[in-house]
Amino acid sequence: MEQKEDSEVAAAEGAIKIGVLQSLTGDLGSYGGPMSDAIKLAAKEINANGGLLGKQVVLLVEDDQTNNVAAVDAVNKLVKVDRVAAIVGATGSGQSMSVIDIITKSGVLQISSSNTGTDFTNYPDDDLYFRTASSDSLQGAAMAKLAQTRGYKTASTIVINNPYGVGFEDVFIQAFEADSGRVLEKIRYDPSQTVFDSEVEKIAASNPEFIMMVSYPETGSLILRTAYQKGILKSIPWLLSEGLQADNLASLVGNDTSGNYIAAGLEGLAPDLAAGGAAYDAFREKYLAEYGREPGIYCSNSYDALAVVALAIEQGKNATGRSISDNIPLVANPPGEEVSDLGEALRLIREGQDINYQGTSGDIAFDENGDVSGSFIIWTVAENGSIVQGEKVAV
Repeated sequence: MEQKEDSEVAAAEGAIKIGVLQSLTGDLGSYGGPMSDAIKLAAKEINANGGLLGKQVVLLVEDDQTNNVAAVDAVNKLVKVDRVAAIVGATGSGQSMSVIDIITKSGVLQISSSNTGTDFTNYPDDDLYFRTASSDSLQGAAMAKLAQTRGYKTASTIVINNPYGVGFEDVFIQAFEADSGRVLEKIRYDPSQTVFDSEVEKIAASNPEFIMMVSYPETGSLILRTAYQKGILKSIPWLLSEGLQADNLASLVGNDTSGNYIAAGLEGLAPDLAAGGAAYDAFREKYLAEYGREPGIYCSNSYDALAVVALAIEQGKNATGRSISDNIPLVANPPGEEVSDLGEALRLIREGQDINYQGTSGDIAFDENGDVSGSFIIWTVAENGSIVQGEKVAV
C-alpha cells in the first residue's frame, strides 16, 4: 500500500515519470541506444498530443551497462528515489531477471521490449511484468525449424550463460531432438568471459553439421573471430540468434587479410521487423526523420512498450503500477477500434471509445502471462557488413 501511494505522489509532482532501463554500454550497448531513442520518440509524440492525464511525460533514462549489479543500482534509484510509475526495460533478460522482484514488489509496472527469456512467462510477478517481444519458446522452436529445413541432423550449441541463452538453448534442443535431431555438444559461457579458445576447440571437436549460437555482439564477436582464426567459422555452418543482429557485428568481428568482413555470409534468426505492416512503415519514417538512421531490431517494440503504458494510464486515469497493469489489456487487446497512430489512440480514449492498439512491431495482444506472439525471418551479414532481412521462417 505504501508503494502505491509513493507512485501516486510521483504522478502528482507535475509530470508522469517513466523509468527507462536500457543497456547503453556493455555487451548489449549496440541495441540499448537505438531502443532508447524509439522510447523517446513515443514520449515526444505523447507530449505533442496533450501528455497523459493533462501532464507531460518525463523519461528518466538509466544505463544498466549490461551488468546485473548496475541494473539493481539503477532500479533502486528509479523506484525509491525517482518514484516512477513504470519502467521500460531492461534490454537483456539477465538484467531484467535481476531486478524484476525489486520493481514488481514495489508495485511498479515493468515492461520490456526485448526480453525473450522463457522464465518470464510463469514468473510470480503479480501481473506487473509485460513484454512486447515474443518469448524464446517461439524463437527457439523457429531456430530448430530452420535447421530442419536445411537438412541438418546434428548440432552443437554455444550460448551465453544467462536466462536468455539457457532458455533459448533448452527450447531449441527440445524441438530439434523431437524431430530426430541430435545435439552433440552444449557449451554455456560466462558473460564476463573474453577468451574462447577452449570453447571453440571443444565445439569443433564434436564435428556437428552446424553450430547454433545464442549470444550478444561483444562476446559473440570474440567467439566468431576465434572460430575464424582456428579455421572453424567457414568449415562448419553457423546459425546465430537475434542477439547478434547488430549493425556493427561485422566490424566487431573484423576483417581478413584481404580487407573483407570475416562475418560476411553468416546467417541468423530474428523477429520480423516488417510484421507491423503499415504501422511499422509509419514508425520507420518518423524514426528516420528524427534520428537520420534506420531503426534496428526491437526499436519498434520499444516504441510500442511506452505506447501501451501511456494508453493504459490514460484509459485508467491513474499512473500507478496496478492501474497500468489492469488497463494494458483493455487498450492493446480486442475488442475495440483498431488504431495504430498514438495520437489518434489517445484522442479516442479521451472520447470514451474502446481501442485495440495495433503495434508498430506487429500483434501485441497480451496473453494472461503478459506475453505476445511473434513471427521470424532469416537475416544475413552482407559482403559490405550490413544486415539483410531475408525469408520468413514458419513456427
